[in-house]
Amino acid sequence: MKRLKAGLIIPHPEDQKWDNVWKIFRFPNLTLPTLAALFPEEEWDIEIQDELVAPLDFTRGYDLVLITVTTSVAIKAYEVARIFRQAGAQVILGGIHPSALPQEAARHADAVVIGEAESVMSRLLEDFKNNRLAKFYTMPGMADRWDRRLPRWDLLDPKGYLFRESLTATRGCNYRCKFCSIHLALGGGQYGYRKKPVAEVVAILEKIHSPLIMFWDDDLLSDPRYTRELCQALRPLGKKWMSQMSATYVAQHPEMLKLLAAGGCSAMFMGLESVDQESLTSVNKQNSAKNYETLIHRIQAVGIDVHAGFVSGLDHEDVFSFERTVEWGNRVGLCGAIWRVLTPYPGTQLFEEFRRAGRLLTTDWTAYSGEHVVFRPARMTPEELYWGHKWAKRQFYSYRSIGQRMLRRAKLQGAGELLNTFGTGVGYRAMFRIPSQERDVDVYRDRKHLPPQPIPVAYRFPYVRHSNWKHKILNHLADYLPVGA
Repeated sequence: MKRLKAGLIIPHPEDQKWDNVWKIFRFPNLTLPTLAALFPEEEWDIEIQDELVAPLDFTRGYDLVLITVTTSVAIKAYEVARIFRQAGAQVILGGIHPSALPQEAARHADAVVIGEAESVMSRLLEDFKNNRLAKFYTMPGMADRWDRRLPRWDLLDPKGYLFRESLTATRGCNYRCKFCSIHLALGGGQYGYRKKPVAEVVAILEKIHSPLIMFWDDDLLSDPRYTRELCQALRPLGKKWMSQMSATYVAQHPEMLKLLAAGGCSAMFMGLESVDQESLTSVNKQNSAKNYETLIHRIQAVGIDVHAGFVSGLDHEDVFSFERTVEWGNRVGLCGAIWRVLTPYPGTQLFEEFRRAGRLLTTDWTAYSGEHVVFRPARMTPEELYWGHKWAKRQFYSYRSIGQRMLRRAKLQGAGELLNTFGTGVGYRAMFRIPSQERDVDVYRDRKHLPPQPIPVAYRFPYVRHSNWKHKILNHLADYLPVGA
């Protein structure tokens, strides 16, 4: 019997590909290794192509192609699908964007998966073999066991990431932030929080050789009892790990921090979003801004790094919010921070609110990347929001600001934080690609004559080859960091 060949593909925005993201910030995608494990090995040869680590190769001769699609790469993914179909493959689209807009996605694919794919993969593969693919595959219910087989981490390029293994202990989130779209892919539009038995998580971790692990959970603290049990079970393994966690619960239960640190947590990403309480309330964010500073210091005191997420352009923010947020982040000594422009993704409550109010400026999905302004802000112009967002990142990751945080963090946590904070800052600078041509635009100095935001490029096929010697050196240095791949 002829073996079949499948390609599992994840495209990335043009400014977040292999040629401009430093290796230390290339975290392995978990969706594709998880789905790859569901293919019968006796029938299929499987390859994973992640544009984060290498250009896509359209000449691999696939019979079946699965593409995971977020909103900002939707137009690019449709072109990728067209090229693979032209080469003779049948193409399946899935992920957040096709789950939100399945009819749109169906125009560019042989089939569309709506919601979590684990519960439909067996039927989909059988239908493909019998030449009877349906147009839509909708999850019959939420997956409670989403990796009965170990994810196929071995299919990820070992030279492309700092480490390949990652997993989730939980799925979903108990919060209902207006701008969040996670429930569209993990639940097919339904909300629900699910937990993997702690013993199963430990069994998976015991098979992972890397001393550093990424938990891709949306909120590992949505069920504190579960998190306590997990941390107690992880402690004997001696592994370091990082994950995303809710600032709401940690602020209310500081005793959890010592347990997290003892269990191996070395860094957490927290969606702070704004230091303005009215802005948080406007998008149904449950955080308390007045507790942020105390919260950050408590986390730092137990040796856990805090990487914060900020959303620019909430309705109660103005052009001076950028300055206030940068100053605050430097003062509390954040290890790192990610700024994103508020983006009303299709399928979210925020998208419907802005659509009804006539505030959407475009439905060019490539602009829905968190780097462009796609709606009319309440208290500033679109140009002020775009350039203010650029200004905030440039200021926070200026060498002067990095140096200030190095000293503050070293004073609190020891001299080792000098190298840690510097390396993190340089890595973020590379990831955010603060282009030299944008350094001449200062949102405060040039406020009365700000240029319009540039139009984003969806894709460049064939690829434009160029040499980035600085990027190659940074990636080579990343190979000497003390973590395993």
